[in-house]
Amino acid sequence: MPLDREVKSKLREKVSLANKSNVDEIIAEVEAARAGLAPDDKDYERLGGWLEDLSHIAGGKVIGRTGDPGAQPDGMG
Repeated sequence: MPLDREVKSKLREKVSLANKSNVDEIIAEVEAARAGLAPDDKDYERLGGWLEDLSHIAGGKVIGRTGDPGAQPDGMG
């Protein structure tokens, strides 16, 4: 069964505001929501993409508007 619209909206907002200080907490929330979905559910795949983005943030990369996970904040090489 797909995620409730309100739950998905709240998670999407948290993912979009994720930073180094809160990324681990948000990853845990997304993983918990994804655990209740069937692998063939479209939301399962969507949350998988969010987890990939969050893993880049956890690694210190910046996800810009283009979605380029290769971007690094100034001064970080």
